[in-house]
Amino acid sequence: MAQQPTRNPVAPLLESLGTDHLDPGYAEAAARRRSGPPRREPSRTRRRVALVAGCLVAGLILGVAAWRTESNAPRAENTRAALLDDIQAAQERQSQLAASATSLAEQLRSSQAAAGAAGPVAEVTALENQGQLTPVTGPGLRITLDQPPAGQAQGQGRDRSVILDRDIQLLVNDLWAAGAEAIAIGGVRLNTRSAIRQAGGAILVDNRPVFWPLSVEAIGDPAAMQVKLIGGPSFGRFSSFAQLYGIEFDQTAEQSLSLPGGSAPDLLHAQPATTAAPTG
Repeated sequence: MAQQPTRNPVAPLLESLGTDHLDPGYAEAAARRRSGPPRREPSRTRRRVALVAGCLVAGLILGVAAWRTESNAPRAENTRAALLDDIQAAQERQSQLAASATSLAEQLRSSQAAAGAAGPVAEVTALENQGQLTPVTGPGLRITLDQPPAGQAQGQGRDRSVILDRDIQLLVNDLWAAGAEAIAIGGVRLNTRSAIRQAGGAILVDNRPVFWPLSVEAIGDPAAMQVKLIGGPSFGRFSSFAQLYGIEFDQTAEQSLSLPGGSAPDLLHAQPATTAAPTG
């Protein structure tokens, strides 16, 4: 019995590699793609429309934001102006009440003097003069201070604060040392217990706001005070501020200045002085 030749199992694979140039898996995927619905790519026109719509939406959002910012700015400015008007009106009212109180005090002293109490009244008047409580008039110096114009003081913040409370304190101390008999800042009379403080860009004198430009008035010998003030540290400081930052620093000698009376201090712990018994 004749033996049949044995077939090589690798031969069909070699024949497939020689005749089929595409993998069967790729062929099946291509057949499924041909049999399914055609895939539509977005057209160029649609892409352009989508891009334009996105730009319009973004522009609309930015426009609304800018409009709201601009519309809120006048409101904030109006509110700030109204608050400043209220503060100024309150300060004027307080000044009127202080003047009325001073007038009533003078009437009271006149009545006491007419009643025969001249000795005690004179002593009280002398003490009030020493405590800067009574209005005074006389020659002196007027010093005008103001912050630099907006945008001129670099690095000083939005409130343009170059002149601070400690600078005004130094100037007041130099005026006292130069021989000033009475001093007022922005119409507020200083006494031995007066405080000069700062709140933001505002200056407070005895807790009363004073506004720029600031007027510092000192009663005394104008010529002598000017000479001594030039030699003091405050004059050099304010002169440097004027050159570096453009602040206003003007001095004028006045033949007649009228300063209001100061507010009476609240005596919380005062007690009558006791006379010591003589020792023999």
